[in-house]
Amino acid sequence: MSGPAAPPELRARVRASRSTVARRVLDQPLQRFGVVGAVALLAVTAAFGGLQEQTQDGPEELAVDTAVDLAPFEVTVHRVVWTTELPGQYLTDDGNRWIAVVATVRNTSDSGVLGGALGEALTLADVEGLVQEPGTLVPGVTASSVSLLDDGSTLSPVQPGLTYEAAFLFEQDGSIAAPTSATVLLQEHTWRAGSLDGVEAWWDPTTTLRGELDVREAVSDSDDGQDA
Repeated sequence: MSGPAAPPELRARVRASRSTVARRVLDQPLQRFGVVGAVALLAVTAAFGGLQEQTQDGPEELAVDTAVDLAPFEVTVHRVVWTTELPGQYLTDDGNRWIAVVATVRNTSDSGVLGGALGEALTLADVEGLVQEPGTLVPGVTASSVSLLDDGSTLSPVQPGLTYEAAFLFEQDGSIAAPTSATVLLQEHTWRAGSLDGVEAWWDPTTTLRGELDVREAVSDSDDGQDA
């Protein structure tokens, strides 16, 4: 007989703590640990406030040019720009424009991840006139595509251990003025089995960082040697 699992409240606190050790401990039935193991469990959970009343904090402040861990990615947001032309990318209307969040992306997991999860990792909010509608499962508006800066191709899959310079592209209605600021949301995923099909994948995008960033017009190579 395997014995009872940890209480749901304690399990929720462990998940919120992002402690890998604590998560592995609580994945085991409590009876398996005995008295000594229970004491160790209390020590682990106390380290991240498991014995204290939890207060719900909002997302942390997003800092530009700072790498952040967002399972299964490491993402560094560099800038937000707008442009009407991008090689290899096509607007649904010639009068529209792209809002591009330029970032460095690295897959920190041990296997390839499809572009859908990457698209959920970085979204936009507080920008009027985006062609893509907000979803119900992911906070904010997801990008129309995520492209590599060097050749404009779509970034999918994201291979483990590799670093990519990419642009998260959001199409905006050209009849709306280009934004001067945008709220960038960064989401972390959880690796688990799907509730319907039981297939293990990256689920539950949850906003962990949020920042209001300036938006400027993209600078071409002919201007100062930089692109979007």
